[in-house]
Amino acid sequence: MKVVIMGSGSMGSLIGGFLAKSGVDVTLIDKKTITDTIRKKGLEITGVSGHYHIKVKATHNPSEVGAADLVMIIVKAYDTEQAVKDAIPLIGKNTWVMCLQNGLGNEEIASRIIGRERILRGITTNGAMLEKPGKVIHTGTGETTIGRCYGPNTNEVDKIAQMITESGLPSNVTPNISGVVWGKALVNAGINPFGTLTGLRNGELLEVPEIVERIKEMVLEGAEVAHKLGVHLPFNPVEKTFEVARQTAQNKNSMLQDIERGKRTEIDYINGAISRYGREIHVPTPMNDLVTALVKGLEKRTTKSGCG
Repeated sequence: MKVVIMGSGSMGSLIGGFLAKSGVDVTLIDKKTITDTIRKKGLEITGVSGHYHIKVKATHNPSEVGAADLVMIIVKAYDTEQAVKDAIPLIGKNTWVMCLQNGLGNEEIASRIIGRERILRGITTNGAMLEKPGKVIHTGTGETTIGRCYGPNTNEVDKIAQMITESGLPSNVTPNISGVVWGKALVNAGINPFGTLTGLRNGELLEVPEIVERIKEMVLEGAEVAHKLGVHLPFNPVEKTFEVARQTAQNKNSMLQDIERGKRTEIDYINGAISRYGREIHVPTPMNDLVTALVKGLEKRTTKSGCG
């Protein structure tokens, strides 16, 4: 299978490296300065899965690669539109396009550009941190769940999951990918903004009763929106949010890390998306509205460009 990955950040590098290590034909697409480094030095993966140095194809120009069997979009949610447009030269009539990303609405953005027929969605619970271009730390093992967004899964989807599993990253196929995506988004919606606004690690949030109550409110708002949209959540989202916070007690969430690095956050695609869907279907989301505004204000103060 010929695989092209749009984005060589922490997760793109981790998955691309594992696939290449197992013999899959993989190409990473990113900015020229980044892909030049990867081409010359390869990918180095350290952490919980061992220490590997892997040669991987990389380029800044998708037109050099030709049609792929699978294009994986592994970028921040706010870069989805540009990544899918850049991937158009890679997409033939039999190409699957998988949005393996956090946040809500990525598959909708992709479908507006390339149509719905061959779009997949993916969520992973693997942890990864990019030290520098070409060097990634596998910080935690997890599972990757994939599924077709707009239609039933096929044998081809099963083969994609099998390929990822055989690379060393366990993967499965679900008929309820929307539920899995929304479930993870609700967990992030509960933990990320309060960690970001307070600077607290995930476990420390649970030590403040007032924050615990507001997290419950925020997650329940999102769950009501999901329910009204016909999404079947695979777990109790409030219980899952607190479970994840306990399991990752020492972690700073990714949104807080973005703020600390002066980068844009994905708030518009997590709490902001819950608010947006809520407005569309007339479900009030006051807590999500509030934290979205507060994080965007913080973002404006801390981002180098002063925008967000």
